[in-house]
Formats: sequence, structure tokens, C-alpha cells
Amino acid sequence: MLLLLKARESVPKKGYYYRSWQTVKTIVSMAKDLEIDEHYNTHAEHRLCDLNPIECLVQTRVWQALLVVEVMIGAPQGMLLLLAILLVLTFKGRSDYGVTPDTVCMDPALDIKDLDQFEIDRSRQYAYFVQNAHHIRIITDTYHKIKRQKDWGANPKFVEKNPLFTDWLQGLPSDLQITYPPDGSPPWIPSHFVANMHSHCHLGIILLHRPQLLASKSFAAGGGWKMHMALCYSSAKYLCRLQEAILQRFGLPGLLSMQRGINFAIYCIMTCTMLHLVRLCSYPLG
Repeated sequence: MLLLLKARESVPKKGYYYRSWQTVKTIVSMAKDLEIDEHYNTHAEHRLCDLNPIECLVQTRVWQALLVVEVMIGAPQGMLLLLAILLVLTFKGRSDYGVTPDTVCMDPALDIKDLDQFEIDRSRQYAYFVQNAHHIRIITDTYHKIKRQKDWGANPKFVEKNPLFTDWLQGLPSDLQITYPPDGSPPWIPSHFVANMHSHCHLGIILLHRPQLLASKSFAAGGGWKMHMALCYSSAKYLCRLQEAILQRFGLPGLLSMQRGINFAIYCIMTCTMLHLVRLCSYPLG
């Protein structure tokens, strides 16, 4: 069903997101029927896991993937509304998530014996990707707790999440870091997975700071909006360079390989385009 979800992305039709969300809900229910949601606790509590290494890895990866797709499919159910005026980014997505983050393994070093090096490396990379998806889940959950308050973007409970993405970026191991040339050219990327993971992070930064920009009210010179606009604009530029790097090195298949596929890339481009327009037309940083 996860493969079907991925295939549906390539030929989206009317009602795609709703049908995809229902598919995700079904997969989560099936996983819980199989007690996959309880598997991580076995390792966390240092109890004996009676599964063989492959079955253990599969259960771990499936539950990780479900956390990711819940955020990726549930969030666009209105979470990001790209409005032509001022690019109003708001959180209005699903709140009925079925995957509890505490039941998901996010440790880069899996506690599974006898795995080959290939699986160890892939599991390590995917764990960092899951951590980033978890951060978007955190800010989404926070939104649903404060959404009825006026100017919720300035709420301290929301603002305190600001370090999530920057701390994650700075904490990445060297082989998963991306260095951006000062001349504005596309960076060298070790894989399309790493580049797409960074793209997801920078979209998260925009998600986090855009509501705070709107809540700042005043756009006068020296106002508090400037920091949030600069962060959003910087991430938009990084997103453009990352996608250019993916296309240069891997072509269109590099964008299709993202868990959400090509629509995610288009979505990012729309976000970046609108932010560039806002930056140039409305909010001069100088």
C-alpha cells in the first residue's frame, strides 16, 4: 500500500490528497493490528526482540515511513495555503494523526544485529530524515493547540520551536552536510536523498517562520519581521539551489525519488517563487 501511495503521486487526480489520506489511515490501522507500533518499545526497554534481523528492520522502517507520510499527506490537507497575496502560509491540516512519535525509532544507530553495511548506512540516513519530519509534526501539533488564539504565530509555545531545524542542520554528520558555494551556483550533493532531505528541512523553516512574520504586524524598518523574512528568503534560495543541483546531477528521476515525489518539488518551487516576489515587491530588507 505504501508503494501504491507512491505510484498515485505520479498521476494525481481530483481528490488525490483525500484518497491518499484515507490510504494512510488504513495502513496505520493495519500496522497497529500487527502491533508494529509496539516494536520500538521492545528495543527501548532493552527487552529481547524475537524477530529475525530482516523482519525487525522491516517493522522499524515501515513505522518510520508512516510517521513521514502522515506528515507529508496530512499536512497538505490545507496546511499550506499558497495565496497569491503575501503568500499566506497557514497550518490547517489534519490533526488526527495515528502514529505517536514516541513509538518511532529515530536513532541513527539501530539496535539490530547482523545487518549488512548497506542497510546500516541507509537506516542511518533515513533516521535523520525521520527526525526532520518529526520536527514538522511538532510544530503542527503545537499549532493545533494554539490555533484559536489571536496572532498565534507570536505565541511563545510556537516561537520556542525556532531552534528545531537549525539545530538539526548543525547536528548532521559531515557526510550528510551540504556546502553552498559563495557564487550562488548549485552545491555538490552526495545523493538525491540527502538533497531532498535538506529541501524538506528548508521548507520546514519557512513553515515555522512565515506565521511569525505575519504576526509581527509592523513592517517598518528595523521591525521584528526582518529576521523572519530573512530566514524564509534564505531557505527559499537554498531550496532553489538544491533542486537545481538534483536536476544537474540526477535529472528528473532525482526529484521523483523523494518520498512525496515530483509534486513535492513543484510545491517547493511555488513556495520559493512566491517568497521571491514578496521579498522583491513588499518587504525590502535593506
